[in-house]
Amino acid sequence: MVTRRALLKKLAGLPLVGSLFGLETFASSPGPSYARRDYFKELGVRTFINAAGTYTFMTGCLMRPEVIDAYNYATNEYVILDDLQDKVGERIAELLHCEAATITAGAFSAMTLGLAGVLSGMDEEKVIQI
Repeated sequence: MVTRRALLKKLAGLPLVGSLFGLETFASSPGPSYARRDYFKELGVRTFINAAGTYTFMTGCLMRPEVIDAYNYATNEYVILDDLQDKVGERIAELLHCEAATITAGAFSAMTLGLAGVLSGMDEEKVIQI
């Protein structure tokens, strides 16, 4: 199995290969014609193998390939975010068999939104104020 670290090390050599053969050699090849950047190396940030678990201060968790595919799909279309938020909430509520659901940026934002809901209740004027 190819690890992320091994892949990034191999990709780091692509600019050298391109300079040796010239861009014309690779112009007809499919896919992007640029080498992947190692942003962490450029910034001087050390990567590591996480054996501790999911902790926010250690970038949470790695994204599964299907999550990355969904993210890449979403970066190529425009939508109204309020509509997307509503539809995703409806779908998650349906899957969880509950009356409502919403997506948040994390635990603290979920608690903040929950508290806002408790404080405002069904009063639309309070909802608008919050």
